[in-house]
Amino acid sequence: ETLYGHQFGVTDIDCHRKERPISVGRDRTARAWKIAEDTHLIFRGGAKVSSADCINVIKDDWYLTGHDDGHLGLWMTEKKKAVTNIELAHGADGNVARGINCIGTLKGSDLAVTGSYDGYIRLWKAMTGLTLDERKLESLCEIPLQGHVNGIVVGPKARFCVVAVGQEPRLGRWNRVAKAKNRFGIVMLRNDDDDKEDDVIDEAPATESESSDARESGDDASESS
Repeated sequence: ETLYGHQFGVTDIDCHRKERPISVGRDRTARAWKIAEDTHLIFRGGAKVSSADCINVIKDDWYLTGHDDGHLGLWMTEKKKAVTNIELAHGADGNVARGINCIGTLKGSDLAVTGSYDGYIRLWKAMTGLTLDERKLESLCEIPLQGHVNGIVVGPKARFCVVAVGQEPRLGRWNRVAKAKNRFGIVMLRNDDDDKEDDVIDEAPATESESSDARESGDDASESS
């Protein structure tokens, strides 16, 4: 089956659980495809935002777009325009904004990772709350990585992410980073101590009644012996 709608080339596509993939293209639109109904929704970034090079669906109704003018947008499918936009998410090279090559997310969570060629991958908190104040993108940290980051996949529980790095961007041959190597790598996002802390948090502390019952059972055992 072929889905028609984009007026220019499609640059990226992603989906989550529903049968509703979302694509972006050179026509400066994002389109959410309702496969069962054979229809789609159109989202436009506005006159000041260029076309998107990458997209990643966080949840069924929320997604992120990365643009070649450095914008990072947070969207929901119930609104035609972005909920929030971060300008120059990866800074600028002189007077030219660094485009966002790729986005990785931990599906169903609020963690997002973006890649460009500024020497870092950047971690973001994508807040998808009920009110406008609870819907925004918050910068968490940055991790050094030389070269064009052309692909990011976040591993289970966000312990690590796998990155594809090249001397040139995935959609062209410009802005070559000569010192970079064409490779893929594994970047650790959490350490073993974080996992141990999570395990401890998951265990509920004993209540006073449970503690007293344990002491009484211990006393009974000593008397019987």
